[in-house]
Amino acid sequence: MNRSLLPVIGTVLLCAQSFCAQAADTSTATSAAQTRAQIEAKRDQLSGVASVAKPATQSTSTLLDAPVATDDAPAQVQQP
Repeated sequence: MNRSLLPVIGTVLLCAQSFCAQAADTSTATSAAQTRAQIEAKRDQLSGVASVAKPATQSTSTLLDAPVATDDAPAQVQQP
């Protein structure tokens, strides 16, 4: 009887181990991200980086929408 249950018990334990590892990965991934965000926020606060004003980033659309300065452009003569 013990010999017939040994493969069954081994298979159950092997599957349970992978299931537990998979369940632990999903729960720690979110908590690890939250912990990392909290640590970075605390580090920024302690080092003073949080109080420094961040410059506005210019994207390509911001640069394309800016008006073109043509004050120093040469005068154009209209052709008849």
